[in-house]
Amino acid sequence: MTMFSEKDLIHPEWGMIRITVNRRARRIIMRADSGCIRMTVPPLATNKDIEKALATHGDKLKRMQSTAKPRCIDCNYSIGEESFRITLEEYKGKNFMWVHNGATHTLMCPEYTDYNKIQEWLQRVVKNAIQEKAKNVLPPRLASLAKRHGFRYTGCSVRNSHSRWGSCNGKGSISLSMYLVLLPDELIEYVLLHELCHTVEMNHGERFWALLDKACHCNSREIRAKLKKYTPDI
Repeated sequence: MTMFSEKDLIHPEWGMIRITVNRRARRIIMRADSGCIRMTVPPLATNKDIEKALATHGDKLKRMQSTAKPRCIDCNYSIGEESFRITLEEYKGKNFMWVHNGATHTLMCPEYTDYNKIQEWLQRVVKNAIQEKAKNVLPPRLASLAKRHGFRYTGCSVRNSHSRWGSCNGKGSISLSMYLVLLPDELIEYVLLHELCHTVEMNHGERFWALLDKACHCNSREIRAKLKKYTPDI
């Protein structure tokens, strides 16, 4: 059973409202984000409930939007794609704990958690979960692609890299950003093939792009354009 669904609403007074319907939510949770107001609502919440919450807190949230920090980790937070997704939910227990449902990893948080006070801790917890997933998934997938396309490399490491998705040194050792697992599957494969191609061509010359385009079924430029919309971070 799907735990959540999402929809965008253009409100005539409050602008963009991004609503997440969460079947475990017991109350409406709201926060200001750059360009929108985010709301997590219970499944039985009505339009009247949403309008009431906006009437009560809308002015304050609008004022906060100008200084809102991106990617605040709370019950409105979600990150990842179909193959790996992280969300947060509140429950009536006393401890934080992970619940896994297929590809979705949900951090269960005690009800009425003050997320602002524990942002640093939440950042570490989420990053640890991403790193664990990446170390389990990326090296085997790199090995599989290398075998399929006839590439050879000398080693693979997974790191907390924010500057690039991957790299390959002159000895044929490949380093991958752990944030790759947050990308759509097509883009993960593109980055892995990109680094494998560097084991043959170390620069970005014509022969490199021809090799990569062949490995990507002549679709590398389109995929590369999609990748530019993402950054290696949470």
